[in-house]
Formats: sequence, C-alpha cells, structure tokens
Amino acid sequence: MEMLDIIAGLAWDPEIRGFMAVLTGVVVLMGSIWLIVSTNSGPRLGTLITLAGFFGWMAIMASVWWIYGIGYAGDSPVWEPVEIVEGTDTEGHFTFAALDETDSLATENLRDAHSVVVAAVDDLIDEYGDDALTMATTGLSADDAEHVVEVQTAWAEYGVVTAESLTPDQTEGLSDDEIEALAAEEQAKNEATTLSELAAIAPGLIDQDNSDLGGWTLLSTAQSGEAQASAIAMLLASSDFDFQTAADFKVLDAFTIGGKRGLPEDPNRWDRIETQVRTAFTITHPTRYGIVQIQQVTEESTTNLPGTAPKRPEVDPDAPIVSIIMIRNLGNLRLVPAMITIGSLIIFLGLCYMLHERDKLVMARRAEFQAG
Repeated sequence: MEMLDIIAGLAWDPEIRGFMAVLTGVVVLMGSIWLIVSTNSGPRLGTLITLAGFFGWMAIMASVWWIYGIGYAGDSPVWEPVEIVEGTDTEGHFTFAALDETDSLATENLRDAHSVVVAAVDDLIDEYGDDALTMATTGLSADDAEHVVEVQTAWAEYGVVTAESLTPDQTEGLSDDEIEALAAEEQAKNEATTLSELAAIAPGLIDQDNSDLGGWTLLSTAQSGEAQASAIAMLLASSDFDFQTAADFKVLDAFTIGGKRGLPEDPNRWDRIETQVRTAFTITHPTRYGIVQIQQVTEESTTNLPGTAPKRPEVDPDAPIVSIIMIRNLGNLRLVPAMITIGSLIIFLGLCYMLHERDKLVMARRAEFQAG
C-alpha cells in the first residue's frame, strides 16, 4: 500500500515525474549505448567515445536552438516600464515626462482619425469627382489604386454616418427616431476612432513624417498588441491608479522610436538583402522606446443592465490622459543555447583530441611491437 502511495505521488508531482523521466531516459538510452560500446572497447575508451558522441549531438541540437531561439532558451524580449505620465493633452502632455526622447512628441497637435478620413475623402472627391467613393480602380496605377482602396475602406469603416447611409439590414424594423438614434450612435463611434485603429486598415492615410510626431512612429493596433498588453498589465499593477480591470479605460494610440532600422515601405529584393546584411553587422542594439496612451471611460458607459446589449465605452473628456512609457528589453533568448553550443563544441573537440592522442599512442606501441 505504501508503494502505491509513492507511485501515486510520483505520478502527480510534475517536477518529480519530469526528473524521473529524464533520469530514466539517460540511464536507458545513453546507458545502453555506453554499455554496448564499453563491452567492445573497454570501460575507459567506451566512456570517451560515448561522451564525445553525446557532446557532439548536444552541439548540433543546441545550434538549432541558437538559430531559432527555441529549446532551452533564455528570456524573451519584453517591454519594461520607464515611467507613467498623467496630465492633460492641451498644454503639452509630455512636458511632464522625464525621458528626453518624448520632448519632440506633440500628441496634442495630432488630428483625430475621423478628421483624417474626412479630409482624405475630400481630397479624393476633388481629384476623381463625386463618384470617387464607389469608383473602380481599373486603369489606375498600382499606387493610385491602393490609395483609392484605402480611402474607400477607411470611409466605410470610420466615415460620416447618416440615417440615409445605414444599410437596410441595420434599419429593418426600426422607427424613424430609432434610425436617427442608431445613426448618431454610429457617428459617435466613428468620431471616437483612434489613429492606431485607422492605421490598422489604412496605413497610407497616416503621415509618419508629421513634425508633431517628432521622429516617433505611430503603431497600428496590430503592431502594438504586445506593447498594449504590457502597458495594461503595468497600469493595473500600479498603486497610483484605481483601475480594477481593462474595461475601466480605453487604449488610445501607441508610438515607438529607436531600435534597428527595418525594411522601407514597399521593399524590393535588394532592400531585403540590404536589411539582412545591415542587421547582421549591427552589433549593438539601439535603444527602443514605446508609448501607449489610455484614458478613463465614464462609469455610465460601462454600466450594463442584465439582459441588455453592452454599451459602447465612452472616454471621459474630463479625465487625464495616461501615457505608459516603456523601454524594450531584448532579453537573452539565444544566449543560453549559444553558451550550450559553444561549451558542448569545446568539450567535443577536447574529447576528440584525447581520442586522437590515444590512437597515436596505440599505433606507436603497435609499431614498436611489430618492429621487435
């Protein structure tokens, strides 16, 4: 009965079970190879041959870990907090930040995403006429066609909404007052669109060379997913704020600056080759910073009655904007497998040298014996 309890304990504890599995594998697999080689070559020579084979295999396997960053790897890259800035966005939000790199970023001067879409549509109509939002791209150059499609997509997602622009599926069964209310709600949702959300579907409408960005790059919601998750975790863990969940605030825009220079827009083959070579020969990693901005939502917009459709969270205009400034810690993902590869290779070469010297000694003694 006591033996059954011990076996049950081993099966339940994952650490003990994992240790026993590895130990069993070493004894059965490596031990069986050592036993076979030792019976043919002797214990000492068999041990040298087995160890040389083991460390040669370790060097090959760890080199694969090193290349792909898998296996027994180090720490992955993460975003780490630098500071959290809280203040209004009317008198220079980042004047309160201690980080010098934020001095050039003037988010208070950036246009909202809805205004960007409306301005882009006005320019498109001026160029192609009143049918610009429904026109086909046949006959246009690749760049012009891409721009037209982006503007049309942005208008469909975040443009001006009226009662007449609603689809029959949206207005089916609704009264005139309900249709007007629905149009007003959709318009309010579009006006609350962030630049990062717009950049996710129409990156060409974002002017990354805007002087108000000051060298910073606006990230789309797809590009800033990891940074947003890290910023939300930092904010919820901070004792300076009363946020209980991520539903208490809305994520606005995300920005980044620094790091290694990547591919240009619309890269060709030579751009990719040049980027690969340049990245390989850039030994040091330029510091990269990231900023994620959030703003508290009103309590009324997050209070949902049971059985009703959830309300759209609305930003509280009186609440300050909170900017989480982070630095990219590249970690040491490939350092551990690199050390294992180099160490295993050194031991393997050392064992091979010992085997080589032993073979030379055996051949010399055999030659002396034959000569005698």
